[in-house]
Amino acid sequence: MHPPDCPAWEYADHPKREIILKERTEDIVVQLYQQTLDFIEIAADTRPIHGYLFSLLVPRQSIYYAGHYRGEDFPCLKEYYVGSTEGLDVGFPPFLVEQRMEKIAQWIREGMKVLELTHQLPDTQISPEDKLLNTVAFACGIFDEVLRVHPYANGNGHIARFILWTILGKYGYWLKQFPIEPRPNHPLYAWAITEYRKGNKQALENYILMCIAG
Repeated sequence: MHPPDCPAWEYADHPKREIILKERTEDIVVQLYQQTLDFIEIAADTRPIHGYLFSLLVPRQSIYYAGHYRGEDFPCLKEYYVGSTEGLDVGFPPFLVEQRMEKIAQWIREGMKVLELTHQLPDTQISPEDKLLNTVAFACGIFDEVLRVHPYANGNGHIARFILWTILGKYGYWLKQFPIEPRPNHPLYAWAITEYRKGNKQALENYILMCIAG
């Protein structure tokens, strides 16, 4: 655990949490729709987005909880360990988080460049269905890996969903039933993530396809 004198952070306890997250999430989604963000770079390094979403919801004495990874050189993040209350295998040790997130960033940059080339090919070479399936498969892989690492002290689900939105939105696939905020309340959400971890990747991929279709 992190040092005992470090404040706990549960953004859900903030009295204005719903208002703040709703407004800021809507602002980010509008920017995605308007394509004013660098899709690849903002997916590769989500710290600016995390900071924007949660900067008003962190303890005053630990404002760096927003926008910084666990393990970064801040008093209460250096040794900040996390776990899951849902039985999921999540939470890399803090000293491994930044290194792993750099690997994921590289994966995102390289993968999205490949997807860009794929989407430029004529449909006679790669069908629209295969373009969609390839994009969803890649996005789900990144989504799951970010959840496994749990890079932040809190708000990891929001960030994983933001990345998924960003990767899919880059190629014109918009989620109709998979909000960044609040956490999706569909019964398939947690089940699909658990199944993905067990090797049943189609569970999550099919769920995301359903959310795109609406």
